[in-house]
Amino acid sequence: MLPIPSFVGEFFRNPATVGSLIPSSKELTNKVTEPIDFANASCIVEYGPGTGVFTDILIQRRKAETVVVLVEVNRRFAQLLRERYAGQPNVHVFHGSADQTGQYLQKIGFVGQVDYVLCGLPFSSLPRRLGWRILEHTRQILLPSGKLILFQYSLQNKRLFGKFFHQLDEAHVLLNLPPAYVLVYEPTPEVPTAPARAEQEKLVSSNAGS
Repeated sequence: MLPIPSFVGEFFRNPATVGSLIPSSKELTNKVTEPIDFANASCIVEYGPGTGVFTDILIQRRKAETVVVLVEVNRRFAQLLRERYAGQPNVHVFHGSADQTGQYLQKIGFVGQVDYVLCGLPFSSLPRRLGWRILEHTRQILLPSGKLILFQYSLQNKRLFGKFFHQLDEAHVLLNLPPAYVLVYEPTPEVPTAPARAEQEKLVSSNAGS
């Protein structure tokens, strides 16, 4: 893990992508990983793993064949993660944006959808359009029974999350600096866009006439 001064330095260099000045507490990491069924998970994705505080728990508790995909936008953190987990089977680190995760899964030959996505990205400081793209993309890559596990430092984006997901659980972890909320969601069915609905209706009527 990066020493705290280095972690703080990355925060001030990239405040929009590093959510907090201080790495997460044990209480928060336990709460975030609590919903995961490690015995049956085939693929776990983590957005913004930073220095690997949550990743360490994922790797300790997963089965060796469970694929872990780490997507980190900070180049320095991504390089440190590659070095740290170089000897771990089925752990893949990508330097890039969370809304490209589907492409990263294709690159490693993973077929199917993801069981869990862990996300501590600071949606309050991300560009609005990027936040929407990440959430929409996450809904696409998750299994219908999959879970998005978010930890955030405020609840101001719950309406945004609710556009793409149905909330299952919420907890407030006070023993963290700053205190954090852990939100657990499942995907909601995608509502077709107007052109897609028109195409579907056209298909239905042509089938009915044949």
